[in-house]
Amino acid sequence: MAVIRGRGQVSASLSGLIIIALVLMLAIGWIGAPGQQLTELVMYLLTAGVLSLGVGAAGVFWLRRGSGRLWLQMTVTYALGIGIALFNVFLTVQLMFISSREFPLLVLLLLFAGVVSLGLGMSLARTIGQRVTALHVGARALAAGDLSARVPVTGRDELSDLAREFNQMAEQLAASATERNRQEAARRDLITAVSHDLRTPLSALRAMVEALVDGIVDDPATVVRYVATMRSQIDHLGVLIDDLFELSQINAGALDLELQRVAIGDLLSDVVIGLQAQATAKSIALEAAIMPDIAPVPVAPRKIERVVYNLIANAIRHTPGGGAVTISAQEVGDGVPTESAATANDWVLIEVADTGEGIGPEDLPHIFDRFYRSEKSRSRATGGSGLGLAIARGIVEAHGGKIWIESAVGQGTCVRFCLPRERR
Repeated sequence: MAVIRGRGQVSASLSGLIIIALVLMLAIGWIGAPGQQLTELVMYLLTAGVLSLGVGAAGVFWLRRGSGRLWLQMTVTYALGIGIALFNVFLTVQLMFISSREFPLLVLLLLFAGVVSLGLGMSLARTIGQRVTALHVGARALAAGDLSARVPVTGRDELSDLAREFNQMAEQLAASATERNRQEAARRDLITAVSHDLRTPLSALRAMVEALVDGIVDDPATVVRYVATMRSQIDHLGVLIDDLFELSQINAGALDLELQRVAIGDLLSDVVIGLQAQATAKSIALEAAIMPDIAPVPVAPRKIERVVYNLIANAIRHTPGGGAVTISAQEVGDGVPTESAATANDWVLIEVADTGEGIGPEDLPHIFDRFYRSEKSRSRATGGSGLGLAIARGIVEAHGGKIWIESAVGQGTCVRFCLPRERR
């Protein structure tokens, strides 16, 4: 603050010296004032300058205290400046240049000019005050929690820029609040879904354990069936916990990707071979159509295998016997052919298509949401934790890729995702 004040005082002194020098140059070159009058002029200017600086300093001190409304401060400043100017003019012309007969006319003209200037200054001060008041009202409303508060933007000056930035800040706060509410709702839904998915197998395990411990079930065949069911429920709990851990890493941006250049055809073939028995058991034709000579892609192999495994297993789960599931891969050199992915070069496009029951249009926008299950396509009765597609999207996007889905009821489902051939 002391540095700023010091600079202000230096600037004011420099301005005074420059004005005196300009007046002297005009007096010598334009008016042609003789040496004696020039000396008197310098004396008058110095005297008037000292008085003006004194009055001006008092006015600046009052302004720095912030007394009164802004428009009043600006009006007083205009009046003070006009008063100082009139005083200097009156003093100078009375003592040096103007005769007593012309002096009243000059006074009248100067007063007229002063009144006009003061009126214009008051009008400008009131306009600026109103705009500042609008910003003040908007800020108070925003601080009170009204995120819809906006201020009018008029003109192209600094106040307009400030109003525009205020509105942008309000929009960002509103967007942040909306996102925070959405995340809070998602958190509540996640807790509810996790509680339900954990409670179901735990309740089944408790009932079967109590039946075995109490001796209600003692038939060897039934005991073996109970133990197998308990093992299945424990496996389900393990998968759910693994999925939750993976999802938490994705949401925290802490997914560990150990990238390697992998032949995508070999990776897909290994997954297809691993799921062939499951498809055969349901009389489903599992086919692969992989374009040869696809260049190696920098991916985390285990993560992409999990994505492909989830997509194919999901397709097999929702395809009736006699249907088909097809996985294909190809290079896309001129951009990804979908509205969901930005146009770019050098992608590998992978597609998993089935002839299953399909997904309704009301469910498609939510199909990648955590724990979302439509009545037909993702019910708990068909298995799965409800996190597979959410995890698949997180893994693909962590690789810099995109994933989307196309489906219609009774016409099957096609899930596509693309991976960049170079790390982005």
